[in-house]
Amino acid sequence: MSISKDKDLNSFIEKEVIKGTKNVKGKKVAIAEIIDNTIISLPVKSIYDMDEIIKKCYFFIVKNHAKQPKFRYFLTISLANNSSDLMVQLAQEFARKNGLKLIQYSIYPKTVRSQLLSMKEIKKIEDYNDSIEVLKKARNEFRKRLVALKNLVENK
Repeated sequence: MSISKDKDLNSFIEKEVIKGTKNVKGKKVAIAEIIDNTIISLPVKSIYDMDEIIKKCYFFIVKNHAKQPKFRYFLTISLANNSSDLMVQLAQEFARKNGLKLIQYSIYPKTVRSQLLSMKEIKKIEDYNDSIEVLKKARNEFRKRLVALKNLVENK
């Protein structure tokens, strides 16, 4: 990505995405990413609560492990307030098919709850609207699977 594209994306993020959103206060835990079979820590610079645009949606700005671009941007949606291995299994197939990442992350560390988040990286301005749609579909698909599992258990 060239420097001018970085600046365009940065200004789009500042002017269109995070403007008017609420910055989540408090300490933020780094996100781990596996690159070439090595776990890399990506420090979270800031998290914005985008609940007014999409329910249970957050925007993450993380420091990149590489020199360019300096920051990476992730649009995320909460699939479950309390994450578990079962919840991850329910969401995993859709996430793989649609290029989403799943993480168990505590947005508000004082609550000691790890939410299951589905993340989509924003690399270009055009990715933003597509990512919103994919994340909404992921949440709907996850909810359908959860209801189907609940109905299966109740009928036994």
